[in-house]
Amino acid sequence: MIFTGFKRKSNQFFFDKQLPKLLKNSAMNSQGKIKKVLIFLNDVTEKDAVLNSLEKALNISKNNIKIIIFQQKIPKESTDDNVISSKDFGWYGKITSEKLRNILTKRYDLLINYSKVDNLYNNVLLLQSKTAFKAGFSHLDNRLYNLLINCESSNLELFNKELKKYLTILKKL
Repeated sequence: MIFTGFKRKSNQFFFDKQLPKLLKNSAMNSQGKIKKVLIFLNDVTEKDAVLNSLEKALNISKNNIKIIIFQQKIPKESTDDNVISSKDFGWYGKITSEKLRNILTKRYDLLINYSKVDNLYNNVLLLQSKTAFKAGFSHLDNRLYNLLINCESSNLELFNKELKKYLTILKKL
């Protein structure tokens, strides 16, 4: 559909316009310990592996971890409430999904982006999330994150090990 391209361009315009505001406000990090975590994924099959690995590495209960999974097309048989698509976004970065708005209104101590590709919609969510500290893989946009870890995006154990190491150094754990 022709409007899909226009909608994506309007979201890109919103992202480009809001990015300087995020960069200016990024200095206000929380000094406290990490208690609540928000995770971005792009593969439903990795959800349990990421959740278990992160719980073990950071010693945070699953109740304090919220996962958002972005997929281009949601299968009809999908029963997971955490799966979102481009249909959950309106024009100019407006979030039309009520469940997604409820997630983004809460404050999180840590946001981890496990996405294998840099995604405009994940970046729009990053701009609108109320998160004190953001971490991701080194191939992602470095302006959006406080910590980028250089490892293969398929190696979750190494990523979580390095994340724990750096969060301990920063006295966040």
